Amino acid sequence: MSNITEQLLKAKLIDVGELRISRTTLGKRGGDRYVLYLPLARRYLWRRLHELDVKVRVYVELPEDIEDVMKAKTEAVAIR
Repeated sequence: MSNITEQLLKAKLIDVGELRISRTTLGKRGGDRYVLYLPLARRYLWRRLHELDVKVRVYVELPEDIEDVMKAKTEAVAIR
């Protein structure tokens, strides 16, 4: 295991950067599933966590401008 990977695992908190949430369906079972795609730049780390069968917790931090984003989306829908 590389020194960087060791340090990241010891820290127990990994900032994965900004991500988008994608929606997909569950096929015949119906319903939606939401997926976070992890950045490929840290593939070495995701692979190691997978090899170790590590369970992770995911926390979502909303951007400070979330109110502006919501307002813009609402206005865009109203214009249609």
